[in-house]
Amino acid sequence: MEGTTQGDPVAMAMYALGLSVLQDVISFEKTQVKQVAYLDDLTGAGNIKDLKKWRTLVKENGPTIGYTPNATKSILIVKPEHYDNGVRLFSGSGVIVTRDGQRHMGAVIGTEEFKAKYVGEKVSEWVKEVDV
Repeated sequence: MEGTTQGDPVAMAMYALGLSVLQDVISFEKTQVKQVAYLDDLTGAGNIKDLKKWRTLVKENGPTIGYTPNATKSILIVKPEHYDNGVRLFSGSGVIVTRDGQRHMGAVIGTEEFKAKYVGEKVSEWVKEVDV
């Protein structure tokens, strides 16, 4: 119930142990979603219906171990042909559905156009910083 103090050297280990309980609940065997957890970020990949089930399990089981998912930070990246289905399935959830792409942990996932635009903007920022 209490957890650890922020900055405590064992805080991340304790958090990881707690998160491992959630990962058992949302495992591939139960959801067919390939997933990875890094710090307090969960990422899943799979078909849209499986992702909906996976997200529901996270939402239902996360808070009991101290993990509260934030729908406004949740982004579903879909292929263009699956966009309407994604919007329909995640309607009202607060999850952002995109067919273009999104930055994810320093990388970019999405269409070639989205990646090119993102990289172009980053390079422009770096050029400005170098000029300064």
